[in-house]
Amino acid sequence: MIDFQKEYSAGTLHYRLPKLLAVCIYLLWGGFCYSMLAYVLIPTLLPLTLTSFGAGGALIGLICGSIPSAMNMVMSPVLGASSDRLRTRWGRRIPYLAVSAPFVTFFMIMVGWTPEIAAWLYRILPEGSFSLAGIGIVLICVGSVLFQFFNLVVGNIYYWLMPDVLPHCVIGRFFSLINVVIALAGFVFNYFLLKYARDYAPWVFTLVGVLFLISFLPVCLLVKEGEYPPLTPMSERKTSWPKRLVQCIIKYCRECFGKTFFLVFFIGTALNQVSTACRNIFNPLFATRELGLSEAQYGHIMGIGSLCSIGAMLLAGYLIDKWHPLRVYILTGFIIIFLNFFGYFFVVDYSTFLVVGILVVIIYSLQNLTGLPMMVALMPEERFGQFASANSLVNCLLMILANYLGGLAIDLWGYRFMFVWDFIFTILAMVAMGYIYCVWRRNGCRPVDP
Repeated sequence: MIDFQKEYSAGTLHYRLPKLLAVCIYLLWGGFCYSMLAYVLIPTLLPLTLTSFGAGGALIGLICGSIPSAMNMVMSPVLGASSDRLRTRWGRRIPYLAVSAPFVTFFMIMVGWTPEIAAWLYRILPEGSFSLAGIGIVLICVGSVLFQFFNLVVGNIYYWLMPDVLPHCVIGRFFSLINVVIALAGFVFNYFLLKYARDYAPWVFTLVGVLFLISFLPVCLLVKEGEYPPLTPMSERKTSWPKRLVQCIIKYCRECFGKTFFLVFFIGTALNQVSTACRNIFNPLFATRELGLSEAQYGHIMGIGSLCSIGAMLLAGYLIDKWHPLRVYILTGFIIIFLNFFGYFFVVDYSTFLVVGILVVIIYSLQNLTGLPMMVALMPEERFGQFASANSLVNCLLMILANYLGGLAIDLWGYRFMFVWDFIFTILAMVAMGYIYCVWRRNGCRPVDP
């Protein structure tokens, strides 16, 4: 029987079940609209808009991939450390969301209307001074970079807000719902909006942008943060700003990377991310070129896997809360090792690829679900943003190298080598996470002090 009077706590925040459900709904609705914007709309339509002005593949890759990754490597540590130290009457995370969300909407709509804005500027500028394509590319590059800047603020801060306002005893179930919401956002966009994307792109951008802004109003106005511990005063206030910057960087590195536990944790999660580098890029080519599947058959298999993973994630949320996300993370890692061993030797046709492909999608979905709850359980709560950003930084650095080296490995040994790549790096990751598990157990199954 549901106990509506049971009290749940998150720091200084206290909820009964109806209030907790309301907070979860606000965050889930914001996550749904953000996912439709960041994970579906922009990756799908931005390349199309760039190609309409004659942009080449290198420029598209630069705007859609390289620049956002480089920006995130710089911005994530800054946002993590600064938001952890912010103290306002509205909290330490929500002010960032309230300031950035309107700019995300503005620059997103600007990107959507770039063809019309470019045509208008072409008409009013002196004849022959600029080409229409040149104006359009400049506008879309500027708009996209500014959009990505504010989007990275919202994306990072939004996920760091959740552990601050949600009881840790339900964090696994909540993140299982977030992952389901992300999948539903992709379904809604692809099923209902994608068919209008090419002919009505400006209005699709506008609709999703306005919907995103409206969805974040309840998050900013109705989700309340609790009280945080007072800050340790910063020393050397009278020194020059370059010296203070260097001191902040040294302090950040010493706190995040100076203790073996945290360094091994970051490397372990990064190695596990590296293990997916070949599969993420070359799995479709392995299926179609080596096994002879059609694109439709491959899409059918991946679609079934995604649908199955939704049900599995709902069940896994309860398991994560009851059994601990670190244990689930390690268990799924060993299952992935076995699937890669089996896949390398026995995936030879449609049927075997169907079985292994669906199982890999489900298991990786479960493992991805444990990522943030595991960090919540193991990282210092008062500096969660800082340590989360350090984890992201290490992941980005290793993935930049892994994407290149993985491509070289596939050139040398063929598409099937993706099983070997995943097998090796998952083993290395599980060795690192085994060390983390042992230290965590010796520490009484509590977070390790920095």
